[in-house]
Amino acid sequence: MQNQAPRGLAGPGLLITLALSLASCSTPTEVNLPVTPGAEGTPAPTATVPTPLPPPPTTLTVCLGQEPASLYLYSDLRLYADSNREADVVLQAIYDGPIDILGYQPQAVILERIPSLASGDARVEAVSVSEGDLYLNPESLLPDQLEDGQPYLPSGCSDQTCVLTYHSGEVSLDRLAVDFHLLPDIRWSDGEPVTAADSVYSFSLDADGDTPTGKYLVNRTYTYEALDALTVRWTGIPGFLDSEYSSNFWSPLPEHTLGSLSPADLLTAEESNRNPLGWGPYAIEEWRPGEQILLHRNLQYFRAAEGLPRFDYLIFRFVGNETASAVQQLLTGECDVVDETALSEADLSSLLDLEQSGQVRIASTPGALLERMDFNLDPVGAASIAPLDNLRFRRAIAGCIDRQGFVDEVLGGLGALSDTYLPPDHPYYSAPSQPLVYDPAAAAAELEAMGWVDEDADPQTPRVARGVAGVHLNTPLSFAYLTTPGTLHQSLAEHLQEDLGRCGVDLEVEIRDPSEVMAPWPDGPAFGRTFDTVDWAWLTIISPHCEMFARREIASDRNPYGINASAFSDPAYDRACSALLLGMPETEAYREGARFTQETFASQLPAIPLFLAPRTAASGPGVCGLAVDPSAYSVLWNLEELGSGEMCGGG
Repeated sequence: MQNQAPRGLAGPGLLITLALSLASCSTPTEVNLPVTPGAEGTPAPTATVPTPLPPPPTTLTVCLGQEPASLYLYSDLRLYADSNREADVVLQAIYDGPIDILGYQPQAVILERIPSLASGDARVEAVSVSEGDLYLNPESLLPDQLEDGQPYLPSGCSDQTCVLTYHSGEVSLDRLAVDFHLLPDIRWSDGEPVTAADSVYSFSLDADGDTPTGKYLVNRTYTYEALDALTVRWTGIPGFLDSEYSSNFWSPLPEHTLGSLSPADLLTAEESNRNPLGWGPYAIEEWRPGEQILLHRNLQYFRAAEGLPRFDYLIFRFVGNETASAVQQLLTGECDVVDETALSEADLSSLLDLEQSGQVRIASTPGALLERMDFNLDPVGAASIAPLDNLRFRRAIAGCIDRQGFVDEVLGGLGALSDTYLPPDHPYYSAPSQPLVYDPAAAAAELEAMGWVDEDADPQTPRVARGVAGVHLNTPLSFAYLTTPGTLHQSLAEHLQEDLGRCGVDLEVEIRDPSEVMAPWPDGPAFGRTFDTVDWAWLTIISPHCEMFARREIASDRNPYGINASAFSDPAYDRACSALLLGMPETEAYREGARFTQETFASQLPAIPLFLAPRTAASGPGVCGLAVDPSAYSVLWNLEELGSGEMCGGG
């Protein structure tokens, strides 16, 4: 923190210093003779109380990994560039909310409340639909036109067990309508009110064909309209009962400043990409390319009466990819806070040591990204000699892997384990009856019983096949492990090789570019199913993503963008998953769907959930207020509440 105006800025401190300097150098124009106090007829002088000087301005410096490519909400540079996480941090300062995702649940920021069925802000209503009308196809889960022979969910139905087939005439389907109420007196930093119309304007930009955004929610929206100055109503297409309906509010954009520009122009305009107008705690003052972004306190901020934000100025500095330098700059005071984008797992052990000695503070929590090793249960082309489609084999492999050891050794104990496809602190997490257990001795015995014999007990040589069905005699036990570049993935690959090697399993590591690994069917090795095992991280924010293992998501010529790379297929799992994908989170069927899919995942093990990497921010010892959340868009989601010294109230 710096008790001075930022460099190059004529702030209040500079004006005060200048005034004092001029006063000390000035010559009085009139000299008064001294008067003896108490002399007859002479009043005693009164004491003069000096006017206190205002405190000098304060500055918080946050260090980021890279310079954001764009701050425009709908820029493809922000959405897909490597610096998108850094952009999310800066946007926390410009826009507060409008909805935060904390603890995997939406939290109102500039809304009066989060809509719900219980409050009446959300309603399921029956509507009549005829041939040719837009609706959600319950089998493909895609927007579709109702035609003869098409499946549909009649009103009151929310799973596959009651699907009907359309033939003609009008039929009744359910749809959702949700009202969002803005808080009064939210203002843009230029003083203009933030209105419902600004949110509708934002929706129109997102929906425009020139805006390079995914149209998932746009395509499932029937109408998005302003009912009055502070109320927006979202209405979904018939059949789309969105489990995340409570967050279907488009972040407002200032039509009064951007409305003269076309959606295509906004992709490159300075006012949308480099100097966006917001309602949050800070407003951009200067952007020095390659160096830093300077922001000043937004006097229009709706929480200003609470004394927020606590700093007069905020600086985002870009420290580059050398993450060790960020820790060093934290120690020298060049950074007050280091964001997760400037840290890596290699920094964790040194940070923990520095925290122990009182030199830094760490705020950390296991994140929402679950690292998994998926098995290919239905390979395309030549199959591995390892029986990956055999559950006994998969469970033995899982028993060989010391997941907690990796978390302790590489992640400083700051990560976490899960036994399902959800993080353990997710509100819909359900502990399975068959948790994963690290037991290499039992796993080795199981491999031996399956016919994979360890002839020499040498971890450098793999087991060989002796009586394994469909495998040639003396074939070494080996399979490939596909991963992507990066120090974390390299450390994980080495850890897995060592663990499996002790069980007599040879793991052949193959490193390929993420864009290549994730290419859709049939080109990419993951979704094209030409791999043995693949390592990747999958994110859960609100809803359980059971579709990752649903049969309908197996990639094929008919469904090239399917995301079930393992090709796992189980009818009971699919029915339970449908209750999640088609139902409402307030229902028992939804909760049971979440429980059953996790139980099936844990018992059938199409993938091994390896770990949840930590989300970590670090600060100087005098900084307070860091509150890292696993599902927040940024670990600095509450930038306005960060403080230091007396601001912390002893915290």
